[in-house]
Amino acid sequence: MISTKNGDSKTTTCPEHLDQAARMVQDVAYALADRVDNTTLTELMLTSRKLERLSERVSAANLGTVKVTGNDD
Repeated sequence: MISTKNGDSKTTTCPEHLDQAARMVQDVAYALADRVDNTTLTELMLTSRKLERLSERVSAANLGTVKVTGNDD
């Protein structure tokens, strides 16, 4: 389940959830870019890319319609 800016929640698919997680990790990486060492920044970007690839694999396995709800968190 993804929380919106106004505090509401919406049900999303597994790939959408993974994509949002990848964007969140990228946001953290960019926010910390000038404060952390290169190794940490690289690990954050690799983690983001791994989440993107997982999303692609879940979609390719025809699991893209599986919903993530509050009970699944």
